[in-house]
Amino acid sequence: MLNRYWYRQCPMGSATYIIKAGDTLYKIAQRFNTTVAAIVSVNPGIDPSRLYIGEEICVPQQQLQPFQCPIGTSPYEIKSGDTLVTIAGRFNTTVAALISANPDIDPYRLRVGQIICVTEKQPQPTTCQTLNTYVIQKGDILSAIARAFNVSIQDIVAINPGLDPNNLNVGAIICLPVAAAPLSIRISIRAKILGLYRSGSFVKSYPIATGKPTTPTPTGTFTIVNKQVNPGGPFGTRWMGLSKPHYGIHGTNNPASIGTAASNGCIRMYNNDVNELFNQVPVGTIVRIF
Repeated sequence: MLNRYWYRQCPMGSATYIIKAGDTLYKIAQRFNTTVAAIVSVNPGIDPSRLYIGEEICVPQQQLQPFQCPIGTSPYEIKSGDTLVTIAGRFNTTVAALISANPDIDPYRLRVGQIICVTEKQPQPTTCQTLNTYVIQKGDILSAIARAFNVSIQDIVAINPGLDPNNLNVGAIICLPVAAAPLSIRISIRAKILGLYRSGSFVKSYPIATGKPTTPTPTGTFTIVNKQVNPGGPFGTRWMGLSKPHYGIHGTNNPASIGTAASNGCIRMYNNDVNELFNQVPVGTIVRIF
């Protein structure tokens, strides 16, 4: 009689399991998050209807998804002596930010070898005395930027120490002098549309969200008085403050709200749209809201 209790060498990706009373391949498959077909494939000659208590079979192991940290964070392996306080200090972040990025973490029980997500150190934002900023895009050249904003290359270089006009880095933030520009913005609250105009001629329109009935968008004629890259949170990727205090044109972390009356009075845009508009309109641009 063939001895069914031989030592089984399981193929890579599977592990040995010893049959217990009441086991069936279906129950085993459920327990190990696999399928009966997968178990049969790694056990040539097995008879699913005749399992013997004490028999060794191979069971495919569940494939774990590779550990991934959310955007804006990086994986870090806990080392002996680590606490959230020491990790926060090392990475120039806060304990609250670490807990936010790792909602299931127990701050008092960190295990050596455990992987957590650490908020990446954010570079210091570029602060422009003119409050007029521009984000370098692929294909940009300084002469084209100067023409678009009605200033000279020399003026741009003068307020951006260390800027190499022949080596512009995509994503870099530069400051621009303030000069008269032919651009203007018209915003229709009813139509939920922002229109960009050059010398009175229509250039492009963008869908927007406006203020809720309880916090309406103000009407009138204003100007853009400041600009900010990556304000974050409900303001999305760009902010353009208006001369009406506490109101502005900005991106959003809730794109589904575009086309509705949903804001606290500000003008919301899709982040891709506000990024494009931000790089076209300077401080001083007239904004008419009606």
